Amino acid sequence: MVQTIQITASIPEGFVLVESEKFRELEDLANDPVWDLKDLKKKLKMSADDTIKEKFLFNPKFEKELKQLGIAHYPDDSFNRWRFNARKMSRYIDENFAEIIKAKGVGK
Repeated sequence: MVQTIQITASIPEGFVLVESEKFRELEDLANDPVWDLKDLKKKLKMSADDTIKEKFLFNPKFEKELKQLGIAHYPDDSFNRWRFNARKMSRYIDENFAEIIKAKGVGK
């Protein structure tokens, strides 16, 4: 049985009430569309390129998903730089953060 209650709440000046989906869209727009490895390090709060590569980018589970979902461009002969879709990567990290942090490095 669904119960309802009617309340009145004041929203302080300078604040607005926004639907969660709209808020997500606004967050996405605030991100630069493309990140490099430096931006990814900032998001993950990791300072070493090697740590991010071993625990995340070259971890077979994550690597497969990042490529399939079009989130990451791995350096290759045509473009030898890391590039990430910022919106998709930010969401992916938010959804998988605990698993990324706990991941063992490749070959460990």
